[in-house]
Amino acid sequence: MPARWGTIVGVALVGLGCARPGDIAFTMHVINAESRFEGAAAVDVNNDGRLDIHCGGFWYEGPSWTKHFVRDVQEISNYYLDFCSLPVDVDGDGWMDTVTCTWHDKSLYWVRNPGPAGGPFETIKIDEPGNMETAILEDFDGDGRPDVLPNVVHGTPAWYSFHRDTTGTHGVRWDRHLLPAGLEGEGVGAGDINGDGRCDVVGCKGWAEAGANPSDVDAWLWHAEFDLIGPSIPILVHDVDSDGDMDLIWGIGHNYGLYWLEQGRNAVGVRVWSRHEIDVTWSQAHVVLLGDLNGDGRKELVTGKRYYAHNGGDPGANEPRCLYAYTFDSTSRAWNRHTIQEGGPAGIGLSAELVDIDGDGDLDFIAPGKSGLYLFENHLRP
Repeated sequence: MPARWGTIVGVALVGLGCARPGDIAFTMHVINAESRFEGAAAVDVNNDGRLDIHCGGFWYEGPSWTKHFVRDVQEISNYYLDFCSLPVDVDGDGWMDTVTCTWHDKSLYWVRNPGPAGGPFETIKIDEPGNMETAILEDFDGDGRPDVLPNVVHGTPAWYSFHRDTTGTHGVRWDRHLLPAGLEGEGVGAGDINGDGRCDVVGCKGWAEAGANPSDVDAWLWHAEFDLIGPSIPILVHDVDSDGDMDLIWGIGHNYGLYWLEQGRNAVGVRVWSRHEIDVTWSQAHVVLLGDLNGDGRKELVTGKRYYAHNGGDPGANEPRCLYAYTFDSTSRAWNRHTIQEGGPAGIGLSAELVDIDGDGDLDFIAPGKSGLYLFENHLRP
């Protein structure tokens, strides 16, 4: 274990075969086995130039992962009301804040970093769009600042931008931009589906094509072209088969199944979608991520079981926890599964991240959930 990471309890070597060049091996670091927050992200909280981990009511200072208090977070029925941790410097003061959302009180918040003044972080409500499972970041208006796209399961689909305004709280005003009603429901993703250079939005029942002005709901064109059946967050927009158009990758968040949807055209040029199975042997793939883990220039699919998504009520909820990476073979058009962890303590909650947290040039994996907070250190770079 690198000296820069200090003394970490509970380290184990896991991965995709350690003997061959280009393979992947991880070291599992137990950041907090007692944590039950389901969203986490790498954030330089204290502005020291090193990434820390923000997770729920606490942040963990890298590289020693010393625990610090952020704020009190309400808990209801074994869910903490903090369903993601999106790093954004909202007020432009040079200190990273975070954005979060909740299911139970239907609210979107930003959590303000107090900066050098210290003390608890302030929780500031943005809006109440409805019941949300989590949210993602995307720049819809091209202003160079991340916008927030919550997954509104019951309520009003919208994306949110922010800008400086002296009349707003801490000099910030948030604007809500409505999206087509068809996006209401489980699952959300963003990407350029039709290759026109604009960022579209994907939902369970179809996708919304962005117009020239994404702030105008009437500029969005709804395409009810598929039904993904309770998909993950995010739904990944990715050219799986390298044929020049974007496909979709998703997991079933509360049942068995991991799939990809191939985009194509029929004989008369109409867009059609073909569903393909990746893996149906385990359940609750609520988070799916893409990243080049082994440095070969191709992105792997990384996912795993959400631990107790519905407190044991989902199919397969009590089966062993698992984390996997999948590679796509363009010749056989099959996905090969590689084990990161099986039967261990770690699961994935609602918002995980692939990030080079130790600055060594490869992607590490932050996995929060009701089963604890874990960091999987990638050993691609010595």
